[in-house]
Amino acid sequence: MPARSMTARTLLAATVGAVVLAGSGAATASSAQTPPPPKTPSAGASTPAVLPTVREAAEGLPGHTVYRPADLKALRKGSLPVIVYGNGACATSNLEGITFLTGLASQGYIVVANGGVDEFPVPNTPDKTIAHPEALLAAAHWATESKQARKQFDGRADTTRVGVLGHSCGGVEALAAGTDPMIDAVAGFNTGYFAEPAFGGYGRDRLADLHTPTLLVNGGPDDVAYQNSIDNYALLDVPAALVSDTAAGHTGLIAGLEATKGWQVAADWFDYVLRGDRAAGARFVGPDCGLCTEDGWKVESKGLSL
Repeated sequence: MPARSMTARTLLAATVGAVVLAGSGAATASSAQTPPPPKTPSAGASTPAVLPTVREAAEGLPGHTVYRPADLKALRKGSLPVIVYGNGACATSNLEGITFLTGLASQGYIVVANGGVDEFPVPNTPDKTIAHPEALLAAAHWATESKQARKQFDGRADTTRVGVLGHSCGGVEALAAGTDPMIDAVAGFNTGYFAEPAFGGYGRDRLADLHTPTLLVNGGPDDVAYQNSIDNYALLDVPAALVSDTAAGHTGLIAGLEATKGWQVAADWFDYVLRGDRAAGARFVGPDCGLCTEDGWKVESKGLSL
């Protein structure tokens, strides 16, 4: 793992504490597309190992929470890519992923998560679990276009680099939102479209409309989305990676003991695709990729280059 990752692991606990206080099947994909390569490196895009973060309401965007670096004035104007996040169970609370989201923000990202800052998890029945990718796109438009966001982020948001991310049902939201032209990178954890449309009619035919590099991550055979992620990856026509942490299960990379590893994988993916960071890309690309050499991890990739 890169030196940055090891440093981040030792410091994250203090960072999180500060923040808290303040299915299988087949489908036929369309003909191969030619998506854009990872973004070219942006001048001065690198960030310190771990940035202190804050968790706050999104001004002017009800039902969303912002995770961001605390000291915006210490960072360049337009230097922080935007990531929008969908929660597991398509929930309206992001508290389950607070460690994951804090860690990602600490790497120099503005993360806008579904769910208000004071919303707590509410049990959901499967028949009421509906994906709302429009909530992610609303967050992306708000963060990159609104006067409220420009003021809240003091002009530090990089409005030309936008990623979408989600867990479980929130990953379905991310895959669906990822077809929008404004999205530059997609990542889904413990997720994938079912063989039959679900969560409000979202099915595998939508994979053909993705146009940017896409990461799918599962938690190994004990993850209920394990086979789904494999089947979805096989259907992708865009540059993609399939990553498996064999010991994480369905929630470990987001809310369990593996959450620190989870946010680091997400940060590396977005560093690679949005920032053009080849060292981060080397975690996913090639037979000797960084994650490939770590115990308990498996990686497949296609169409990716350094």
